[in-house]
Amino acid sequence: MLTIPNVSLLSQRLPAGLRLAGLAALAGLAYGVAATTPAAAASPDWRAGCQFSAAPQGYGDSIRYTNCMRQRDCQQLANASGATMFAAGCFGVRPETPAAEYVRRPAR
Repeated sequence: MLTIPNVSLLSQRLPAGLRLAGLAALAGLAYGVAATTPAAAASPDWRAGCQFSAAPQGYGDSIRYTNCMRQRDCQQLANASGATMFAAGCFGVRPETPAAEYVRRPAR
C-alpha cells in the first residue's frame, strides 16, 4: 500500500527534467483525447435561437435580440436581391429561395 510520505518522497527523487517531461506527456495526451472528440454541430438555421415573444429587458438578451433582428434584415435583403449579400453589414448571407427571373413583357 502506498502512503502519502512514500509518494511525496518519490516525486522529490525524480529529476526536474523528468517531472517536466511527464507533465508535458500528460498534457499532450489530454489534448489529444480532447481533440479527437467531435463537437456537436450547431443548427444552420439562425431562427432557432431567435424566438422572442417580446423585446427582452436584460442586457444579454437584448444583444441577442439585436443580432437576431440584424440577421432577419440581412436575410430579407438577400431574398429581395436574389444574391448573396456582402453589403450593409451583411456578410455571406445567402437567399433562402432563388429570385424570380425578370420576365420582359412583350412590347405592344
